[in-house]
Amino acid sequence: MKNTHTAAKEQRNLYIGSALTILFALLMGSLIVYLYESEPNLKGQRLKEFGVMLEDSAVSAHWQWDAENQPQMIMLVHYNDKGLEVDRRPVRMAYGGWPKVENNSAGCKKLWQMLLNQPMKVDGFLVRGEYFEGELVEDEPVNAYCRYRLSAGDYFDYAIYTGKVTFSE
Repeated sequence: MKNTHTAAKEQRNLYIGSALTILFALLMGSLIVYLYESEPNLKGQRLKEFGVMLEDSAVSAHWQWDAENQPQMIMLVHYNDKGLEVDRRPVRMAYGGWPKVENNSAGCKKLWQMLLNQPMKVDGFLVRGEYFEGELVEDEPVNAYCRYRLSAGDYFDYAIYTGKVTFSE
């Protein structure tokens, strides 16, 4: 009788040990997958920061254009984090009061330089600036935009006639 009872107890301990081992392996696997997938997209976040800065500079240029009686060109001043002037860039303005962009990808690259005064790089990766004309009304683009993107897939769009930036999801 003791043999049967001891054998049953050993078998039960074996099942419990196996179940605990499998449960531990599943928990560890889930933790590894969670940590791997929740790694932040630092390049995408940095590109988004540039998008916010581009929009802020475009809005500043727009208000400066309006305050200066709508000239064809303004002088946009760039400041560092401490509030000290680091650069001045002339910005040619379009008739609607937003920075003028030539209707090509070179115009988008020029816009980046005028408004951000930064190289088109994010952590060593090149940012590509591409022009999209959108819809045409009487052969004129009405919702043209510049798309700034990384080869990894992250991008943001700058609407040329409104100064708005929209981000990829």
